[in-house]
Formats: sequence, structure tokens, C-alpha cells
Amino acid sequence: EQEALARRRTSLGIPAGRKVVVYLGLLAPYQGTDVLLEAAPHVLQERDDVHFLIMGFPAVDRYKYIAHQRGLTDHVTFMGKVPYHQARDLLATGDVAVAPKLSATEGSGKILNYMATGLPTVAFDTPVSREYLGEEGIFAQPGDPLSLAQALLAGLSESPEDRRRQGERLRRMAVASFSLDRAAETIFQAYGMVCQP
Repeated sequence: EQEALARRRTSLGIPAGRKVVVYLGLLAPYQGTDVLLEAAPHVLQERDDVHFLIMGFPAVDRYKYIAHQRGLTDHVTFMGKVPYHQARDLLATGDVAVAPKLSATEGSGKILNYMATGLPTVAFDTPVSREYLGEEGIFAQPGDPLSLAQALLAGLSESPEDRRRQGERLRRMAVASFSLDRAAETIFQAYGMVCQP
């Protein structure tokens, strides 16, 4: 696994020895992409061994330009649209995942993907993020790039063993509460209540 991970990181142009922050989702202001790119320079001021792997679309060229303007080019890889069947392996290249969505009420399926992959997850402290991550999330003040940077640094400063344990707890939570089997059970229960004679 470690050798395969190192090869995958190399193939993505991520320099050896870097800690990787992964993002998978739409690129848009309401998704927090702008705030993430505001937070990144603050992270890199504290440690220059961090790389951001940003997977998603649209507006890739716009966000590449913003990253370039902020001096992030050597520390950010934009992959554009990623086939869903590749998501797991690409997410596995990360040390920490980030979900900076600004909406306080809209769902955030990316968090469930992060949890299922066993990634410690940084998110804005919103009701939806809390519902998914519980006490296992690493939370930042909504919309605040400095707070997001601090949360990312906190996640990255954990030991590999601590990150692994936290990721395992998140994966167990995802399987117990948000798996397809659990969702099907909930749907059948709902139909059972509605369709009773």
C-alpha cells in the first residue's frame, strides 16, 4: 500500500515528503473553494511541506489562476473532473480531507466519501458537518480562512498513527450510519409507516 501510494503521488506530480490535503467536489464559491485558496497561503506560512490535491470542476482555469496569483502553483494540483470509480484511490493519497462548504443546511456527500475512505476531515462547523462527523471532525469557523488554515494545520500535525485511528473511527461511523444497507433500512421503515392500511 505504501509503495503504491508513493507511486500514485509521484504520478500526480506531488513531491515526495509532502503532507497532502485532498478535496473532491464542485469548484464554486458556495462550496468554499475560494475560502480554501485563501486559507492555503496561511497553511504554507507555517509549513511548506503541504500539497493540496483539488479534484473537481467547473471553473478549473479560474481557480488555477487564483492559485497562481497567490503563489500556490507549486503546492496545488488541480485534477479537474474525476471519474467516480477512481475517487477512492485518489482520496487515499491524502493525509487529511477538507470540506469547506459554506451552506449551513445543504447536504455534503463529499464528507461521507472522506469518512468511508478513512480520512481525518476538516470542515466548517455547520449542523450538516456535525451530523456526519460528530466529535470526530476537525472544525473551523464557517467562512473564516484563518480558522480553516488552523484546523488544517491541527489535522496535519497529528501523528500518522493518530490520523489512522481517527480515520478508522470515521469509517466505522460511515458504515454504521450512512451505508447503503442502513439507508435502505431507513427507507423501508418510512414506507412501512406511510403505507400501513
